Amino acid sequence: MTTAVRWPASARYEDAESNAPGGLGFVQDLLNTASLGKPRQADLLDSVESARQWLDSSFAVLHQVDPGAPAAPDDLDADGLRHVLSLRDDLRTVLSAHPPEGPPSGAVAVSVPSIETTAAVTLGAGGARLRPQGAGVEAVRSYTLIQLVAASYGGTLRRLKVCANPRCRGAFYDRSKNCSRVWHDVSTCGNTQNVRAYRARLKERGLSSAQ
Repeated sequence: MTTAVRWPASARYEDAESNAPGGLGFVQDLLNTASLGKPRQADLLDSVESARQWLDSSFAVLHQVDPGAPAAPDDLDADGLRHVLSLRDDLRTVLSAHPPEGPPSGAVAVSVPSIETTAAVTLGAGGARLRPQGAGVEAVRSYTLIQLVAASYGGTLRRLKVCANPRCRGAFYDRSKNCSRVWHDVSTCGNTQNVRAYRARLKERGLSSAQ
């Protein structure tokens, strides 16, 4: 079921059909704070001020879909922003490391970072739950990884993808039945890549015939 909320970063590139469900939508929104699209949108983590504005907006949406989520950091500084940027970059690297269609021919091996955090496990009438730990940016990090763990066990993590077009790399949630979507937007990213590949094949044939 598609949520009707509009995540501030992801809404610049996608409609609600491509929103990840629940708290996983926040992870997608974090990834989409980057400068993506054509024309390029601004990087929402370019400064402490813009990062604070995004955090406030994104957490307002998050609390609509997950009232138990931690509060947005209210003391973000330059060091905290550096940690948020590092988390965003590491997440993109991890999600890009093993695309569903397999590594492209001639691909260079990617060093996948290990993202770590702390979380509390509570056991109650509803079963076991992971709860974020820490304050400020560390709570954001803890919540983000909890959402990824939950999605992994729930079988939905494979649907959170990064566009296969290296000039895009936008994050999207693949709702296709067989989870086969690889492009952020097939009409732009897909066509661009297909045209580029076609021209490369023509160039290669031309070189081969000239030999």
